[in-house]
Amino acid sequence: MSRTPYGRRAFVLAVGLLLGSGATPAWGQQKRQLPTVEQMLTIYRPRQPGIVISTPRPDEYASCEVRFIEGTRPGSNGYLLLDAQKRPLRRYFDSNGDRKVDVWSYYKDGVEVYREIDTNFNQVPDQYRWLNAAGTRWGLDTNEDGKIDTWKQISPEEVAQEVFQAAVSRDFNRLSAVLITENELRALPVSAAEAKRLREARGRAQAKFQNTITKLPSLNDKAQWVRLESDVPQCVPADAAGGGQDLLRFQNRAILFENNKQHDWIQTGEMIRVAPNLWRLVDGPAPGDTTPPPDGSGGTPTAGGNAELQKLLEALAALDAHPPTPQPAPNEAVKEYNRKRADLVLKILAKAEAKDKEAWIKQLADSYSSWAQNSPETDKTATNLLAQLKNEVVKNGAGSNLAGYVTFRELWAEFARPLTTEKGEALVKVQEQWMAKLQGFVEAYPKAEDTPDALMHLAMGHEFGGKDKEDVAKRYYQQLFTNFADHPAAPKAKGALRRLTLDGQPFELAGPKLDGGAFDIAQFKGKAVIVYYWSSDCQSCAADFARLKQLQSTFSTKGVEVVGVSLDDRAAQAQQFVKANNIGGTHLFQVGENGGMNSPLATQYGIMGLPHVILVGRDGRVISRSIQITELEEALKKAN
Repeated sequence: MSRTPYGRRAFVLAVGLLLGSGATPAWGQQKRQLPTVEQMLTIYRPRQPGIVISTPRPDEYASCEVRFIEGTRPGSNGYLLLDAQKRPLRRYFDSNGDRKVDVWSYYKDGVEVYREIDTNFNQVPDQYRWLNAAGTRWGLDTNEDGKIDTWKQISPEEVAQEVFQAAVSRDFNRLSAVLITENELRALPVSAAEAKRLREARGRAQAKFQNTITKLPSLNDKAQWVRLESDVPQCVPADAAGGGQDLLRFQNRAILFENNKQHDWIQTGEMIRVAPNLWRLVDGPAPGDTTPPPDGSGGTPTAGGNAELQKLLEALAALDAHPPTPQPAPNEAVKEYNRKRADLVLKILAKAEAKDKEAWIKQLADSYSSWAQNSPETDKTATNLLAQLKNEVVKNGAGSNLAGYVTFRELWAEFARPLTTEKGEALVKVQEQWMAKLQGFVEAYPKAEDTPDALMHLAMGHEFGGKDKEDVAKRYYQQLFTNFADHPAAPKAKGALRRLTLDGQPFELAGPKLDGGAFDIAQFKGKAVIVYYWSSDCQSCAADFARLKQLQSTFSTKGVEVVGVSLDDRAAQAQQFVKANNIGGTHLFQVGENGGMNSPLATQYGIMGLPHVILVGRDGRVISRSIQITELEEALKKAN
């Protein structure tokens, strides 16, 4: 039998003849069609390395048993392999009744320790879970190449294990899967200064990683993990972190390992908790048993490895240690910083190992894109270099994730500035071109890492383009949260779709009040309610609140309430604004795991811009899901 990318096609077809076949024959009728013990053990194997599971010897096959099992969903069924003690060994299951295996479970001593899941039902796993004694990891493989692209769930101890394995295999792509993402960084409840520090540290991660493996030239897959050492996690209180909630972090963790009968250390670098069961690495690892200097250089280099590459990595780390302050484009300092960075990355790329080149190409694309955005309009040097890089990458791997990454950076380089500087008809034309390019991008790269962002831009662009384009916006929101359910933007896209269908529907709103206590809009049943989403940095909000107070006074005898929903990052900001503007009424504020525009109150209905006003009638149903302040008085007269 010929081997397919996952399993053997012949066995998949054989499984299809049995699974999901509608009526379930009696057990005796099914038994003669069951796969053999050998097939259960050899045709499917874990795709991820290092999975420790129970496997009987060939002389024990006769004492094992294969059973046909049924699920609770109509048509769902599969096969269960048991050992001589009737303990599970393997379980292959069709969860949706399409006659194809989509869940592969593996056991150790009768307990499931590892599971592979095919969520889009194309017979290729795209999610991997470590369970029970094997840990808590839950990995996502967006391009289905068998390598984990990011983690939905991972503990700090497991992040350290991934750091070690990345160093052992000299694979920066594996390390990048545990690095904090830009979306996660934006959602952290930290001050702007702290976010800047974290972003700079993340930018040095690859240089630190390359520096580390260069300093450990003998490190290889024979190295053995010994133990992890660190103090307890640090808790940075909300008022010190600059956000609306406490921040949990490890400043550093030390990994002791054995290599060639000698012990040595690797420092993981800083870790931060970004969700209840998800920790992220902020920067790259460093060799040795002491914490590296704060500039991220990793200390003085040692002999060994590629000396020329080492010097380039140190030069890049030194450059990244002092990035310019972001300023509106065009900006000469930012342009020069990215020009120098691109020059260094290009030289590193020429000397890097083949397995590291993709990560460096991404950095080169980032530098070219920022260089282009901060150059005068007459200077097309960076624009041309980025176009050349994209053409080369697309030529060598059309449709690949790397091609998508570079293509998206080229799009930003082309449109980032005109989208913010053009006015009137010129802006309308630019927006139309931008939307057309985005649509082409999501069609060419349906699974690229930037596709969710492109879908969100498309959806928002059509939503704000007028009522006649809202159906298109709904399709893009739907596509985002259906195809990228684990992306940070997915819940908000789902909320936006819910908001776009609110007219005439019951309106739900509950949460903590800014001044303490709980609120539920159900307590205003029988009254018209103006729900006003705002933040203290919204320029029109102070004037709007004066108008809202006037409307509430005008319609006080007819039962009209105003409920403000603050989408500030910190409660203190919102409280200060309410006090300074003498704003009364009910105001809600909820930070949760993500603050501000990513708070649960913003996500519930996918609030994309401020202010946003929703008018709810006396019957608790939405009169208007998006109404202007100037239209409220007439709408209230009709409602009353």
